Formats: sequence, structure tokens, C-alpha cells
Amino acid sequence: MKKITLLLSFIACIVFAQAQVLLVEDFNYPIGSDIKSKGWPIHSGSGATKDSITIVSGLTFAGYIGSGIGNAAADTGRFCDQNHVFPSQTSGTVYATFMVKSIGVGAAASYFLHLAPTLISSNTFFTRVWVNAAGTGLGIGSTAPAAYTPITLNTTYLVIIKYDFSTKVSSLFVFDALPTTEPATAQGTFTETTGPAAATPTDIGTIAIRQGQSSNVSNQKLIIDGIRVTKTFNELFTATGISTLSANKLEIKLAGNKLTIANASTSTVDIFNTIGAKVQSIELVNGSADLNLSKGLYIVRVGNQSSKIML
Repeated sequence: MKKITLLLSFIACIVFAQAQVLLVEDFNYPIGSDIKSKGWPIHSGSGATKDSITIVSGLTFAGYIGSGIGNAAADTGRFCDQNHVFPSQTSGTVYATFMVKSIGVGAAASYFLHLAPTLISSNTFFTRVWVNAAGTGLGIGSTAPAAYTPITLNTTYLVIIKYDFSTKVSSLFVFDALPTTEPATAQGTFTETTGPAAATPTDIGTIAIRQGQSSNVSNQKLIIDGIRVTKTFNELFTATGISTLSANKLEIKLAGNKLTIANASTSTVDIFNTIGAKVQSIELVNGSADLNLSKGLYIVRVGNQSSKIML
């Protein structure tokens, strides 16, 4: 009975951790396949042939929880725009993060990713993320922005977008190193009430990737990977890819296989896999210990506190 109770408690912890994560998309599909049959239907795009976005090798970004998992989406094709739904939100904030690499010059500036209501239509695109014609800048707006945040071709960046229902402001953050807290100032903002949409959104429940190429003119060449959608900044990730689960908020850091824990009630730490089986028991020395585990999701238990870690 004790083991069953323990297992159920870990399952509850995992469910709680995932409850606020609205969408995770690591494009863990075979290279060369398309995303149309993977939960990304086509919602827009002209042309006789609508090319579904295809899968290429994945991206990496130091410290990001989605780095090096699965593959990536090549936003380099023609005509079609595709979307993925997540649980509809009607208040508060919606955050989305993704890795992106610009790999070429386009004929014109183009928006390549945006949010939308659950029932997506062409006049309800919000929080549009743009790349300039040179492929060297990212911006936000309903039309091509006047200013772009500089990026370097063939370099992976972490992008965060945010929509605030109370202010109707969309924000853009671009990082070349993993952030630990939400910056006080975004690189770009846009008030959606002045945009081309018929009305400001009453709900947001879709994220979309847009292919800007028409005929034989390419408007962007981008690789997108590691999409995550949440309600808060901290739920996107932490500096080490760890989500705190307990009410008392264990302070956990993970550098490689070295686990460091502050505010622990005991020096004994038990590590469990996601089905509740103990895989390692360690003793903290000066608050730290080395883990001997393969890559994956685990539960760290210290006394009556638990947290999720991703190696």
C-alpha cells in the first residue's frame, strides 16, 4: 500500500507539473516527414500545391530544456501555413518560446510565427514574429516593424513571445543565452488593438508557423524547434531546465550531472523515474551530489518535497 501511495503521489506531481504547460512540441518525427499529419493542419496559403512544413535535424541552445530533443521544422517551403492548438486561454498571459535559426536571405520581410484564437482565421493572427529580408533581424507587429533585434545568420537563438490579455500588448524577447528571469524590458512590443485583426482576441488557443514563400520568391529561410506554451514565464523553463513542484519550492540547480539543492530538509535525496521506481539514492555533501543517470525525466524527492528534473 505504501508503494502504491508513493507511486500515486509521483503521478500527481507529474500531472501538476504538466497542468500549466499548454503545449510542448519538439518535432520528434522522422527527418523528411511533414508535420501535417502530426497535429499541424494547414489553415491558410494560396497556390495549387500547398507544401507541408517538413522535418529537419533539430537545434540546440545551451541550458534550454527543449535543446537537442527530437528534430525541427523547416520554415523554408511554399504557400501553406500550419497551426497547432492548445488549451484555450481567456485571461492572464500566454507565453510561447522556441529556438530559431535564420539560414538565408529572403526577398522581403515576413512574419513566420504567431498566436491565434482556437478557431483560427486569416484576420485573427496575433503576436506576429517577423524576420527582415536579410534574415538578420527579428521583430513583432501586425505589419513589418520599423526596428528589428539583430541576429546572426546560422546561429540559434531562443525567442519568447508574450500576450497580455489585460493590456492587449504582445512582447518579443530574443536571447543568445538562457535567461533566468523575465526581462523588465522587451526588445519589441505591439498593442494588438491597433492591428489588422477584426477584434482583439477573446481567447488564444493556437500557435502557427507561416511559410511566406509565394510562387518562386522566398520570404524567409528559418529552422524552428522546441516550442513550449505556458501561462507564466517561469513555467517555460528555469536556468537549468527544472520545474519546482513542491509548495515550499526546493531550490535546485543542475550543471551537467551535478545536482545542487538549497533549503533541503535532509541530506538524503532519492531519485525516481516517471513510473515511481527508485533509480538512485544519494547523500548531499555541502548541498551537492553527482547523479549517475541517463538522459530523461526524473523526480527528485527530499523529505516530503518533490521536484521534476530533466537530464
